[in-house]
Amino acid sequence: MATMAPTPSADKWFVGRETAAELIDVSTRTIDDAIRSGQLEAFRLGRRVLISRTDLMEFVQRVSAGPLRMTRSN
Repeated sequence: MATMAPTPSADKWFVGRETAAELIDVSTRTIDDAIRSGQLEAFRLGRRVLISRTDLMEFVQRVSAGPLRMTRSN
């Protein structure tokens, strides 16, 4: 009988806004602003906004390479 390698669950690939903020030590407002400005890709699944861990880490690398330019929308 062949054994199958365990597949990672989607919970490990995607995080919600709050978890994303905790992982990179910023506020959820910063995450929301980054999503709105297009600096961070996210998608909606039902009521949840999900961010891939890969996109989150790429975002961190981009903003840590230079000044963070967040635009404030009123």
